[in-house]
Amino acid sequence: MGAAAAATTIVAPPRGRILLAVSAALWTMAALSLISSCWVLLSIIELALTGTVRDRDGNSDWLAFGERLALAVVGALFLATALSWQRRGAGVCARCGSAHSARSSARWYPTPSAAPPRVRRIAYAGCGVFGPYLFLHALGAAGVAGIEPNGFRPTWQAVAGGVIGIGLAVFLLLGLVQTWGMVFPRWTLWLSGRRVPRFLPLAPVWLIAPTLALYGTGSLVYAFFTEYGVLSLGGAASVAFAGYGWALAIAAVSYQVRTRPSCVRLADPAPTA
Repeated sequence: MGAAAAATTIVAPPRGRILLAVSAALWTMAALSLISSCWVLLSIIELALTGTVRDRDGNSDWLAFGERLALAVVGALFLATALSWQRRGAGVCARCGSAHSARSSARWYPTPSAAPPRVRRIAYAGCGVFGPYLFLHALGAAGVAGIEPNGFRPTWQAVAGGVIGIGLAVFLLLGLVQTWGMVFPRWTLWLSGRRVPRFLPLAPVWLIAPTLALYGTGSLVYAFFTEYGVLSLGGAASVAFAGYGWALAIAAVSYQVRTRPSCVRLADPAPTA
């Protein structure tokens, strides 16, 4: 028994390093593919609202849309492969090469906790940046001239739809930094007290955070050098998307760290006679 334990201790760390290297490669490819497809979300929204996809100059942009969609599919495939590889490596931790405790053990699932105060403040700021954007839209719906481009006046129904969408976005961000994002709260009825699967908030987060962060940051930089204007509805939208996207990414990293399974080292080999 002592020899078997010693052999396990010798073999596990190299296997753990191999798991770590392959997992890192798969997750890196998934991340690069999803980041490269970051504009596909905006294209899909435009397609649903207008029935077509156009670039900034108003020209048809179907080729670029197809490329982004293909990159999103490739990223999803790499993501599924990474998760499958991680499951096949169950029993040996890819981080430390040691055996994990059983999934039912309290040490496998960390104790539910809120994010550190600094991360929570970033999340609250990410929620608050939508305020000016919604306020300007409301002014445009009220008929104030010079708010919307080309004299467009949104309907109050459109403003209400934006409020609902932003409310869902705020709910997702706050769930990443609060305890109820790790354990279902009481108002979820039969789910109350159950642990929230990690993929449930993280999957949509990593699909939309790169899009919003890069789009908002890029359009904000663009606004400084063109007539697009920072102090406008477009500038408020850029600040809102960039601020929320980066806050979402930071909160997601914190959530991943706080929900990461803990490691249990293999027992030292028993002394042999």
